Amino acid sequence: MAALSVTNDLQTPIEVKLQSQSDEWKVVYPKTSCNVGALDGVVTSVEVRWRERPEVTGSCQAASGSSLQASLNFGPFSQESKGRDRAEARELARERKRREDAQTRMDTMIQLVATKKRDAAGFNLASGAYCVIGAFCIMPPLALLALCAAIPPENADEAALLASATVPLCCCLSFCSVLGGLKRARDDFRLGRYADHCRIGFHLLGLLSLALLTAMTAQHALQGFGWTAAILWPVPIFLGGGCSCLLYFNNPARQELDDESVLTRDRELREARVEVSNRTIRFEGSVIRERGRPCVASWPGKYAGAWESLVSQGQKGEVSAAVVFLPHGTDDYGKCDRILETEGLPGTCWCTPLYGEQKPWGCHWFTKWRENIEAAVESGAELEVYYFQNHVGKGKVDSFDTAGDDNLERERLNRKQEEFEKSPQFRQAMDAGLGNLSEQPRGDGSSQYSREARRLFLASLPEAERQFLAASEGLGNSQKAEVAWLEKKGYAYWEVDVSTWLPGEGVERYVPASAKGQLQGRGHFTNPNLDREIVEDLHPHTLGVG
Repeated sequence: MAALSVTNDLQTPIEVKLQSQSDEWKVVYPKTSCNVGALDGVVTSVEVRWRERPEVTGSCQAASGSSLQASLNFGPFSQESKGRDRAEARELARERKRREDAQTRMDTMIQLVATKKRDAAGFNLASGAYCVIGAFCIMPPLALLALCAAIPPENADEAALLASATVPLCCCLSFCSVLGGLKRARDDFRLGRYADHCRIGFHLLGLLSLALLTAMTAQHALQGFGWTAAILWPVPIFLGGGCSCLLYFNNPARQELDDESVLTRDRELREARVEVSNRTIRFEGSVIRERGRPCVASWPGKYAGAWESLVSQGQKGEVSAAVVFLPHGTDDYGKCDRILETEGLPGTCWCTPLYGEQKPWGCHWFTKWRENIEAAVESGAELEVYYFQNHVGKGKVDSFDTAGDDNLERERLNRKQEEFEKSPQFRQAMDAGLGNLSEQPRGDGSSQYSREARRLFLASLPEAERQFLAASEGLGNSQKAEVAWLEKKGYAYWEVDVSTWLPGEGVERYVPASAKGQLQGRGHFTNPNLDREIVEDLHPHTLGVG
């Protein structure tokens, strides 16, 4: 028996086996190969299928010693797989750009809010402390200097006395002008947009002082006392100029903030982040009171891009939504509301029936959500519950009374994945090429790597636990309690696939060169929403089953 090699040169994991053998399928990760046994000189059929969608299969005839490539040697399967890789790459690029744009917008808004706060503080400082400095430290010396410059000396003694009187005045004004006009990071931060205004003011102070000294020198020269220039100019030239050079070239603090400024900056950024979060990320619902109007009653939060679109349209009044989001960093995050005794539910707050225990994010959101639901029902709205892609009707809990215990059991089982990822079985998968899978998230927040790690974890669980987690797929944790509450209250609702909010990926169809009369090239479409059912493909799979 000789080996037959299959290389996975795709971006997605595949499974391989010989049709003539009853062995289990062998997983082949990207950039790795799999050797399967084949009889010498015998042509056999090699079967392949997608790891994520086993119904998509392909096969080819090969003899022992052959080296096959998943992207080339399996006919329509290879073409379909390459099309899938391109579609996946487009989705990853789209999601990456969305996240980058969202982060850029958030950072820009935070910086704008922080800048406004700093400018307001800078205005108060400039109009307060700096005005006091000007009134008591600058204006008196400047006024005395102007007075000395305006008095014409009648004799040498008066000229010497007037010139000598300017020396301390010039010292004070030079010192203020140099220090105030120096560009320093601390002053730029503390004064904000008014830092340049203050520097210009101090520079003008220096120029005005020099102008007064020039006028005084000219007047003394006309009176025959030009020698007083030797008294007037040494201070501004040597003290002012020397200090300017010394401070400019030997001032390490010019470009660095002091500790106090750093603490203030960080505090203002935190405050700005909370303010922006309350204004943009925080969403308390936007129920449009209109009979028969669809109202989003429950939403799977892992579809972040679609959620942003929902919130944007809700804030503009284009979509009616009862859903609530109070994330970390917003004012109501972590707040809890007590359960009324009339509800007959366990626990001191809604966290217990929702999650089985107190949660860091609290349960205040549930109070707001129930208020929105009541408003929507009273107005005759049609409630809509959105499910994960291709999971409509799945993932519910038995009742609202069991939602908390159900959540605790899921959390207990999911914690096992951390232990599993330290196991020899998982390390073996890593050695087999699991790490070659992309970790870039797509629209639902998952990556090829995370999905495969999840599959391996589920396969390691006992059947009962695996079935429990599999049956939980379809709704998010909070959604399960929301839907159970709707059913507890007896409210009717529509079940909708979240795909109606996702961008259509389109279809790629491979047309062989010999297929005359068929449409050449590619056709794209956007997923239509017909009678609330999602049409995923415009053509049936030409490979395998389904």
